[in-house]
Amino acid sequence: MPANSMLWRDFAIVWVSPDVKGRIHAYGSTEAIVSSVIQVNGFSEHLQENFNMSTTHSTESMPSTGSDSNLDFSWLPAEPLYGGGDTNAAGIGWQLSPTPFRLTATQLEQLNQLGTLLQRFIVAIDTLYKQSRNPNMPVPAWVADLYDQGKPDGLLQLGGMKRLKSHLPLVLRPDLLLRDDGWTLCEVDAVPGGIGFTSALNRFYRNNGFPVIEADNGMPGAFLNMLKAFVPEKDAPVIAIVLSDEAADYRAEMTWLVETIRQGTDKAPAYEHIFLVHPKDLSLVRDQLVLTDPQIGEEKAIDLIYRFFELFDLPNIPKIELIQYAVKKGLVRCTPPFKPHVEEKLSLALLHHPVLASFWQKELGKDGFEQLRQWVPQGWIVDSAQLPPQAVIANLSPGGRVVQDFRELKTLSQKERELVLKPSGFSELAWGSRGVTIGHDHSAEAWGERLEAALQSFGKTPYILQQFVPSGVQEAQHLNTANGQVTSFKARTRLCPYYFVQDGAVTLAGVLATSCPSDKKLIHGMKDAVLAPCMVQPAPSSM
Repeated sequence: MPANSMLWRDFAIVWVSPDVKGRIHAYGSTEAIVSSVIQVNGFSEHLQENFNMSTTHSTESMPSTGSDSNLDFSWLPAEPLYGGGDTNAAGIGWQLSPTPFRLTATQLEQLNQLGTLLQRFIVAIDTLYKQSRNPNMPVPAWVADLYDQGKPDGLLQLGGMKRLKSHLPLVLRPDLLLRDDGWTLCEVDAVPGGIGFTSALNRFYRNNGFPVIEADNGMPGAFLNMLKAFVPEKDAPVIAIVLSDEAADYRAEMTWLVETIRQGTDKAPAYEHIFLVHPKDLSLVRDQLVLTDPQIGEEKAIDLIYRFFELFDLPNIPKIELIQYAVKKGLVRCTPPFKPHVEEKLSLALLHHPVLASFWQKELGKDGFEQLRQWVPQGWIVDSAQLPPQAVIANLSPGGRVVQDFRELKTLSQKERELVLKPSGFSELAWGSRGVTIGHDHSAEAWGERLEAALQSFGKTPYILQQFVPSGVQEAQHLNTANGQVTSFKARTRLCPYYFVQDGAVTLAGVLATSCPSDKKLIHGMKDAVLAPCMVQPAPSSM
């Protein structure tokens, strides 16, 4: 969820009215018929207006390529998968593509390699933190001190329990901004939204004949198998996906995911022991954490919790004490674990710290270390401490001048401010791009104010500074479902591959592409964005 990029709060899935039966082909129907049966954001009025947004932005649009697609919309979910109520009525939506986003075979191979490398990176972060707390290890103590800033003692104690020693996130979702020569890795999210949404898009395009990139047993099936494998001593563990009020905008997509798993698919059998619950609906009965099965009204002891809430939000989560008590006593397992250090963006800055180079190389291997550093922009932790007169901030030299104090960056020119400032984590501002500042997009005065605010928050919420690496411009396509026209436009694209870790092995379960108009610098699920799953580019002879 916290994601520099992942504004799942900004879009809703198109849906087919529940009273519509059978298969609906947009291009085989008149505009009036389509308008009566396809609904956007919860209502059917003004369909063409709602779906024609990507041609109204200021970027260059290409001529229409005609109605070369014939999608069966009955494969879309029957209800919106994001938000609801007033949000939908306001017309906040996303744009449909006539096909999945095309990747090359080389890009797919790199994505598979990246999954394994990121899993090693998460293990290395956990090792780095533990070694920093051990005076007999070479990692300096200031590393763990950085990770612990602003965290309550109770959370740190829980995360340090021996019972959780080997527990690490099972889902990893990096944000990759496509460049002309590769991509930039700007974040790794261990509590990501979009699993249900991407699963639904995979199903929609797959059943329309496209070979989408997904796990062999589908994204829902792979998600379930990953969770079951975390409780190997149980043949049919009871799984509770615990979703908080703060994450309420994800409830619809997670409801769809759970119901899909319970009903089964053509790729995976039905599994009835998985539930989506609110924290307030949990109880401790006879030293067991239980939920009530809504279908039969029977209490069920929970074996595994999938934590769909942020650690910074713990004070606002009902019955969090029961959940943490159950984890401490080993009554349930929980993933992602209560380990805030593995969810901090500052790890991306530490990857470039010269003092830690030998550690990363040992943990990631020489090739893996160099590859990851090429993908992750140069970064620094915005520390308010004063340096000795003879010291400088390593590798930070905008305009060719060395820097001894981050406050010196307030006077940079617009060209020199090609930098990105964002909170590391454990903050309501640390996801959804809400805390992100792109230096050259702001006035010198606004930049100085935000930099000073970051310095002032160092002891509670550290910020990181990264080099701004411009993403490339690709051609994307938008489908106007009202008239069947497909329009090409210039876009910047972010890839979000979803990796599931099971017994140490990493599976690429699906990939979501978000293509935004090229005049946008922050790429997320805005109303003008085209969102689509990915497939491998067909050979020329088969296109």
